[in-house]
Amino acid sequence: MIGEQPGDIFRRGEILNHTYEIEGVLGRGGTGEIYRARNLISGRIVAVKALNRRFSGNDDYIGLMRREEQLRDVIDDAVVRYTECSRSDGGHVFLVMDHIEGPSLAQAMEAGRIEARDLLIVAHRVAEGLRAAHRHGIVHRDLSPDNIILRGGAPERATIIDFGIAKDLSAGAQTIVGNDFAGKYEYAAPEQIDGRAEPRSDLYALGATLLAAFRGEAPFAGATPGEIVRRKGRPLDTEGVPEPLRGLIDRLAAPEAERRPASAAAVVEELDRLLRPQAEPDRRRRVWPALAALLLPGGSRGRRMDRAAAAAGRALPADGERRGSGRRGAGSGGGGSDRCGLCPRGGARVPRAADRPRRARRAGRMRPPRCWRWPRRSTTGGSR
Repeated sequence: MIGEQPGDIFRRGEILNHTYEIEGVLGRGGTGEIYRARNLISGRIVAVKALNRRFSGNDDYIGLMRREEQLRDVIDDAVVRYTECSRSDGGHVFLVMDHIEGPSLAQAMEAGRIEARDLLIVAHRVAEGLRAAHRHGIVHRDLSPDNIILRGGAPERATIIDFGIAKDLSAGAQTIVGNDFAGKYEYAAPEQIDGRAEPRSDLYALGATLLAAFRGEAPFAGATPGEIVRRKGRPLDTEGVPEPLRGLIDRLAAPEAERRPASAAAVVEELDRLLRPQAEPDRRRRVWPALAALLLPGGSRGRRMDRAAAAAGRALPADGERRGSGRRGAGSGGGGSDRCGLCPRGGARVPRAADRPRRARRAGRMRPPRCWRWPRRSTTGGSR
């Protein structure tokens, strides 16, 4: 909160409509002020935005407040929640909304450089809020770093405030309000200068906001009305901004509305892809092919054993023959050998079939610890 001034609309301790007790001033602007207040009935801390007396009698500004209060129907964590719009005993129109604790994006810019990835996270969150508002036919028209609060200082909890009316002129961004327009020149889309606004106008403002947050200063819009119009017809200068943030800004802030993303929902989908962590390769996809090549017939293990047998002058037995089970084999060297003719280590002793337990013999899974090749039962029921 900031210090009180003699010309403030409300004073500390003042109670509005027998419900909201003013606790202090949060901010001041050209059209009104923002106060922190406490609901005496529920105890909930809220923010109260009040119009100056001059604007409280202006139908255009009251219409903006009324439009902003319509966001009560928008239920989204990325959009500030509104409670009611009322008039004080002194004739000031005020709007009650949730109080969001945290710095604005403008304050974060002043504190230091913001990383590009954090800005992508902020953009994703703000796009979610715009998507919810646009679904209800509400266009912000004044999106800027002042109107994005980082709840708890976290980029992933960015929240949009101030739909339809600007409150802060301290950054030097001039606010203009008319029958069909409310916004700041630095962040307003080109069509807004002509008095037109649509959902893609908010996307332009989001792109200009991201550029300002990365560089720490608002884009220069021009010093005269003619220069503003000329500059709004050119793309924003994004030189030095790293990808993919640069490409996102270029698409969002395209001078022609038709070249921008079709909707805030499309921006959310694009940022989902940009922010999705790269999936690590499944180790099983690398290990299992190697094991298959090692163990299956014709694999590297089988080739090593074939070469060992060939070096020993022995031929591999044909499929279906028993190896080392007491029969005369190709490499047994004479009747009833109980040694494996394929073992390159000199012939490990192989238990005879009769020496194996009946259950193990039936399953065909008993393997001597020193022999590399043991008869395996084939899929047709025979051993090989």
